[in-house]
Amino acid sequence: MTFLTMSLLVWAASLLAGFLGALTGLGGGVVVVPLLAVLFHVDLRYAVGASLLSVIATAGRIAGYVITLQPLLDQFWSELDGPA
Repeated sequence: MTFLTMSLLVWAASLLAGFLGALTGLGGGVVVVPLLAVLFHVDLRYAVGASLLSVIATAGRIAGYVITLQPLLDQFWSELDGPA
């Protein structure tokens, strides 16, 4: 299996896992980790590490948005309150 084929299959499986995770309320890693381990024969430690890395990256991105937007949100809410 070539690198491109493997990448496309893992991408499609991750997309499916995202949809299943959104429908069921579970994280996508619940689907992706067993899929990588069983279907793609990836070592379980690497599959869990990939899932953990994606969670850390997402949390870091969200924290960056919150830190960046917090002053704007504070200003917005203070303007809604009107003058004190």
